[in-house]
Amino acid sequence: MAIYTRTGDHGDTALYTGQRVSKSHPRVEAYGTLDELNATLSLCWCATVREENKAQLTRFQQHLFWLSAELASEASDPVAGRRYISSEDISEMEHTIDRCMAAVPVIKNFVLPGRCEAASRLHIARTLARRAERRMVVLAGSVPVRQVAMQYINRLSDCLYALARDEDHLAVINQVTQTILQRYQQALATSATEGTPATAPAQCPAPGILAFGVIHQMACAAMGAAKEAGVPVVFSLVDSHGNLLFTWRMPGALLVSCELAPKKAWSAVALKAPTHTLGTATQPGGPLYELASSMAGKVVTFGGGYPLWQAGTLLGGLGISGGTVEQDMAIARAALVCAHFSDETAPGQQ
Repeated sequence: MAIYTRTGDHGDTALYTGQRVSKSHPRVEAYGTLDELNATLSLCWCATVREENKAQLTRFQQHLFWLSAELASEASDPVAGRRYISSEDISEMEHTIDRCMAAVPVIKNFVLPGRCEAASRLHIARTLARRAERRMVVLAGSVPVRQVAMQYINRLSDCLYALARDEDHLAVINQVTQTILQRYQQALATSATEGTPATAPAQCPAPGILAFGVIHQMACAAMGAAKEAGVPVVFSLVDSHGNLLFTWRMPGALLVSCELAPKKAWSAVALKAPTHTLGTATQPGGPLYELASSMAGKVVTFGGGYPLWQAGTLLGGLGISGGTVEQDMAIARAALVCAHFSDETAPGQQ
């Protein structure tokens, strides 16, 4: 079946209600611009990442078909069986605007249109929506146009702006995530290349520094031991000066463990001893009596914290919290054994 009719060869076209008008008529300009916007939204859909935004663009395309049909008719009364833009459609669009703008940083100046492909296309669609609105304003100067239709096209450009901001923000997050992941993988690869066989003691890139690969190795071992024991824990590492290097909370671990694990690691470094050996020393009559109270709770004196010694050098401290004292100690030792650290108090006992 041929799609050409030859009836428009002289510069006029037929409306839905049968009347023939010039192709430059304001009515044709209005629904023709909506058709241009609809085609652009299909490009936006192809580039958009967030599924919720893609679904909204599909709804917009359906709405534009309804609106185009409305503008392409001289009928003043609604046509039976035809779909029309409603106030509910505008409310739904406003919810989308609120969702997107709540997720992006607040700005008080103009933004360059689009830092990613999806946002760039959405900004083009936004300008087309503004053009369509201008065409509809011209049309409304000579023929009746429903106020709801005017409100819809005005709100549509706002919504496309919000979607563009949302896609830009999502692209930034994804880029940062990819960068961190690449650095993580590169660190593991470097550690594997510069490290030693699994049976040898853990090696560090410089004296007194824990290699990233060693930290990863210990964390995996601790998590594995914790899962085997059925105890979600918090794993924490500090450097030789007590500065926090790494903390990981397993799903379900006690919130208090987020405080205790780093304190155990810090205590092990500060006193250069496993925390389970400090209990007796801090009791009345012991050499460290009242130490815990004088440190305002920063020192922990029950099991789960270990200093990390290598060749007589203190590299840092490990803290595990989440189970019983015995379980925390067992999980910590699994991490120490995996990375070939000693669980002894003094470096000479390794």
